[in-house]
Amino acid sequence: MSGGPIIPKAAFVSLLPALRLLRPILSVGEGDRRALSALTCRARPEVVRNRITARSAVYVAWDARIACRYVGSVHRAGTTAVADRLAEHYRHPREGRARAQSWALLTVLPLRADATVEPARSAEGWTARILSPLDGHAHPGVDIGVDPSALWDGAT
Repeated sequence: MSGGPIIPKAAFVSLLPALRLLRPILSVGEGDRRALSALTCRARPEVVRNRITARSAVYVAWDARIACRYVGSVHRAGTTAVADRLAEHYRHPREGRARAQSWALLTVLPLRADATVEPARSAEGWTARILSPLDGHAHPGVDIGVDPSALWDGAT
């Protein structure tokens, strides 16, 4: 998409280890900064709804200084899955307002169309482990003794 924000270099560099690790399950190339730019936008549900159509994805919220604030995943029917989940985050009774104020950009890592909920949750866990988000700590656990590529084989 032209005219949209370019993914900041700091965010792209931070994401590279996760992109390499998740390569077998992602529907975007690991080193494709242009594709990630199209999947990065202001962290506002209405903007995400108009730009992102992934039904299954890992998403990363960045603050204005490009620090990773949050990592989450979504696996739902419908092309507004990511935007709907973001709106839910902002409606959270205790943390919603702070999230809406501090989450400036959202990068979405869309998963393959045949992905199921289990690899989506595992991909979230690995991405959170790599990025160490400042907010949110209830990420799915990962077994660091198991090569993640084995999880993607046959998990879809």
